[in-house]
Amino acid sequence: PIVKTKNLTSESVVINIESQGTIIPRTESQIFPEISGKVMYVSSKLDEGSSFKKGDILLKIDSRDYELAIKSAEANLAAAKTQYSIAQAESESAKEEWDKLGKGEATDLTLKKPQFEQAKSAVEAAEADLERLKRNLEKTDIKAPYDGLVRKKYVDIGTVIAPGYLIANIYATDYFEVKLPISDDELAFIEIPMDGSDIGVDKQPKVVLTGTFGGKSTLWEGSIVRIESEIDPKSRMATLIGRVTDPYNTSLHSSYLRIGQYVNAKISGKKYNNLFQIDREFLRDGNSVILIDRSDSTLIFQKVGVLRFLNERALIYKGLKNNSLMCLTSLDIMYDGMKIQLK
Repeated sequence: PIVKTKNLTSESVVINIESQGTIIPRTESQIFPEISGKVMYVSSKLDEGSSFKKGDILLKIDSRDYELAIKSAEANLAAAKTQYSIAQAESESAKEEWDKLGKGEATDLTLKKPQFEQAKSAVEAAEADLERLKRNLEKTDIKAPYDGLVRKKYVDIGTVIAPGYLIANIYATDYFEVKLPISDDELAFIEIPMDGSDIGVDKQPKVVLTGTFGGKSTLWEGSIVRIESEIDPKSRMATLIGRVTDPYNTSLHSSYLRIGQYVNAKISGKKYNNLFQIDREFLRDGNSVILIDRSDSTLIFQKVGVLRFLNERALIYKGLKNNSLMCLTSLDIMYDGMKIQLK
């Protein structure tokens, strides 16, 4: 019988792994006050969905009580310093008198050292109290800890708050992340540590995220930074963590990446050399192909090693050579050593 043939040539192939996930913030925080008081000012940057920069004042608590407390503490410190000076002078005077009139070694009570040490401790305590009150005054201004966005606000002007009262939920915009589940078998095609540690920047696999924004498809480039340490016991899926840097920078990305956005991901895996790509339909019994012996035009049933399937293509890593001639025609009867004619 006459058959069609194809000359096989090896090539280098980078294995891409596909997944999908939802964008989440890398850093998310809940803002609580450290002191009590009435809210006197709320910035528009604390409105839900608003953006802010690190150091921006988001909210102000009534500071008058803390300012008065500082004045009182300053007066207490001044009085303590006065008592300290008096105690120091009395101690020095007692020492001079003992040196003139006394005999032997003077006791601490004679030299008034306990009174001096007590006055010194009172000064240190007053200084610490003043420093604590100044820190409390600084805490009446609640500032943004990083560049970010507001997810939810829970206070407004006039609200009386105290430690433990939730002011707002915020998240940072320096990095966004996405959890990308892949099958356990696909881990073999990615070079990453399996202990959950961060991957070196120069070794991070690249990932391209695609999604719809503003009614049109767009993409964002990122990298895989780590893998979660556990395999899902139900789905048997491992979870890779992809990261996109500076997702609101339109000079790096074609459009904004939003929290909660659903994206498809294409992850760059290992590069393999000397692979052969053939249509899946030409595999027989899942692990052999039909070649043709050029010397006598006979069929050879050759066992091969399949690295993986890509849609309808099979990647063969062993069993084939460059310029091998593969039979493309499927006959009703085919056997090893069968004579054929080349079309």
